[in-house]
Amino acid sequence: MVVNLYRISEICLLTGVTRKTLFYYDRTGLLKPTERAGVQNHKLYDEKQLERLKRIIDFREAGLKVEEIRTLLDDDQCEPRKIYEQALKRLECQQEEKAREIRNLLKLLNDTD
Repeated sequence: MVVNLYRISEICLLTGVTRKTLFYYDRTGLLKPTERAGVQNHKLYDEKQLERLKRIIDFREAGLKVEEIRTLLDDDQCEPRKIYEQALKRLECQQEEKAREIRNLLKLLNDTD
């Protein structure tokens, strides 16, 4: 069986993720390279890791934190719905805070007239 392995630059092109993000995911254990090769110990990723990265991207775009994503991907006992609900509640609170900041800024703008 032939296994396709992708270098960091290829993964970045395929997903739009930056090198810095890949290094961060590696450092935190969220996405480890499949193997390392060559004199310079290049990080290589297989299809399984590429699919995992795509799921990570989807979760990040939905506002989930790295720890929530790790739980969803690695803990067979987790309850995804509970994690999604907690993330939604956190984002709604952030939205309310931003709305309050906007109102306050608009008030300041109006007061300068």
